[in-house]
Amino acid sequence: MTSMRLFGLAIGAILIGCASQASAQGSDLELNSPGALTVCVTDANAPMSSVIDGKMQGYEVSFTTDIARRLNLTPDYRITVFEGIFAAVANHVCDISAGSHSITLPRLKIVNFSSPHFVGSYTILTSQDSGIKDEAGLAGKRLGVVAASIQETYANETYKSTQIVPFPDSAALQISLQSGQIDAAFFDGGLAAIYVKTSPRPLSVVVSIPNTDQPAGIGVAKDRPNLLAAVNKAVADMIADGTYGKIYQEWIGADVPKLPGPDFVPAR
Repeated sequence: MTSMRLFGLAIGAILIGCASQASAQGSDLELNSPGALTVCVTDANAPMSSVIDGKMQGYEVSFTTDIARRLNLTPDYRITVFEGIFAAVANHVCDISAGSHSITLPRLKIVNFSSPHFVGSYTILTSQDSGIKDEAGLAGKRLGVVAASIQETYANETYKSTQIVPFPDSAALQISLQSGQIDAAFFDGGLAAIYVKTSPRPLSVVVSIPNTDQPAGIGVAKDRPNLLAAVNKAVADMIADGTYGKIYQEWIGADVPKLPGPDFVPAR
């Protein structure tokens, strides 16, 4: 057999091996497209995920980019409205979702979640001249929330004398608060801190509520157990090697909270 023939067979074997590896990777991880990790995120949700300088950035973006790196995949971000993010994952519009969404019992009926990867707080903001000083002052007022968010659920359960007004995203919520269409607005704590600093209309905090009993996780379709296991391993490794802490301090800028373990089970 000639050396050229041997060389050709060797190259062919390498190509077949690479193709088989890529195919196996896609099959093993149950991905939409081998080599890519499609991620559903919400925009206008700084510091978690928003377009900055023409590029999607934020805590969720940095976190899932690192997950993709650990799985030897290229992240591909798909902007999704929060209200439809779980259906998008369940129907394989994307491989995973990272919408800063808390792990709850109703949501577990639609998708699976990774081990918790974020713990934050929920904050109600109002304009400084609204006259609302505390939660009691919300009675009879219009409180804006992001539709289908855990804040909406909490508000409906807690503020019975308040009119709860849903919005498609945090940006629309902030605009309505600025214009006076609503009296107060319910935000994630990190985003609320940004609005207090940057809002042209002075804002004040009505209440800040820790959500340690409802941490956020990465959403994965129920029929993709291998992908869920791979994401869980990546999350555990990121916590262990300090990557989680670095990303948290970069985007949230506060003391890094301890995350619940992989055995976390929501109570509600």
